Amino acid sequence: MAITLFLFPSPPSLFVNSMSILNLLALIGGGYMELIGKNKQYAKFYNPSASNTSNEKEKSKLSSRIGMLVFYTPSFFLGVASFSVFRLQDLRFLMAISVLTFHFFKRIFEVLFVHKFSGSMMVDDAITIGLSYFVSTATMIYAQYLSQESPEPAYDLKYVGLAMFLTGISGNFYHHYILSSLRRKGDREYKVPKGGLFDLVICPHYLFEIIEFVGVTCIYQTGFTFCFTLGTVFLLMGRSYATRKWYVTKFGGKFGKNVKALIPYLF
Repeated sequence: MAITLFLFPSPPSLFVNSMSILNLLALIGGGYMELIGKNKQYAKFYNPSASNTSNEKEKSKLSSRIGMLVFYTPSFFLGVASFSVFRLQDLRFLMAISVLTFHFFKRIFEVLFVHKFSGSMMVDDAITIGLSYFVSTATMIYAQYLSQESPEPAYDLKYVGLAMFLTGISGNFYHHYILSSLRRKGDREYKVPKGGLFDLVICPHYLFEIIEFVGVTCIYQTGFTFCFTLGTVFLLMGRSYATRKWYVTKFGGKFGKNVKALIPYLF
């Protein structure tokens, strides 16, 4: 298969190979659930009336800011620790650890200094999502470590990947900043975002996140990371579709009909 020219051989690890399939299926499933309107409980278009609200009141809640920190902080510290655990590795491995660590550092920075929050989330949701990020990050790094003894792929994409990663993470941050600038302190009203690529798609931050993770895949060039990124594409397609539908419902004629969900002029 042509894809094998771009990837390291599958490692002799039942865990990594199984996680590749499970991650892909879970992310595709998540995208489908978003597509049909069964949104995550921390999403702004989540409909609490569709669930058992009396049971929800009995659950412990976290502020959205704290919940998001629970999402990202364990994976960030895992990335930092990996520099000490995996010493004397090659340039690709150093790049691989660095981009994931910087990805989660940027997420934490945004939670602390960029995003504006007004809601809450369930403690068990925050822990579950944080654990899934942690396990996926650990598996990415472990799969890359196992590939160290394998022949290099026919096409070395790590520098292309670095360029895509930097483009994606910069574009993602820029559009997150635009979103946060829409609401002043204490303002809880949502507005139709303008500026950047928001005039073409309602979720340019997701588009750039996809570019970022395609870049990560090009740096790693492992089967697990490829499956993770492919699943992420399906997840963000579903989420962006749900986001566009939410904006159309909420703002009606104020929302531009030509503004797509994720890909300018196409989707």
